[in-house]
Amino acid sequence: MHALGAHRLVGRLLPGMREAARGDVVMISSSEVSSMQALGGPYNMGKAALEALAFTLAKEEIGNHVHVNVVAPGLVATDMGDRLVQAKLGESSTAVLDAGMPLGRVCQPEDVASVVRFLVSPAAGYVTGQRIVVDGGANASPTG
Repeated sequence: MHALGAHRLVGRLLPGMREAARGDVVMISSSEVSSMQALGGPYNMGKAALEALAFTLAKEEIGNHVHVNVVAPGLVATDMGDRLVQAKLGESSTAVLDAGMPLGRVCQPEDVASVVRFLVSPAAGYVTGQRIVVDGGANASPTG
């Protein structure tokens, strides 16, 4: 589902993007793809396929000035994040994890949106085929 829906949608949008001076595709993946945690098989497979699609498209569309990148957030303070924390840890929300995060809080939706805004801006005019992890350093942390 993660990759097939994106494939169909991008397939419909690419003709118009190819005619423009610049097109941008940003796929939202997950930092989990890097670690492939146990009990996440279908999710990990779907997000890994999404990333494979993005990196393939980045190579295929570079000549058409279509930039394709991946944003891979860690846990985000959303309804889905709260359900995940409840299912895995028995806690009511992501907020209970704030103090244990490397930057002192769980990722907020705006943190992810800011990276997407950068990628589609002129400031990222020379960026394509990249995967940007937005996890507050959780994977880089010596305790992460």
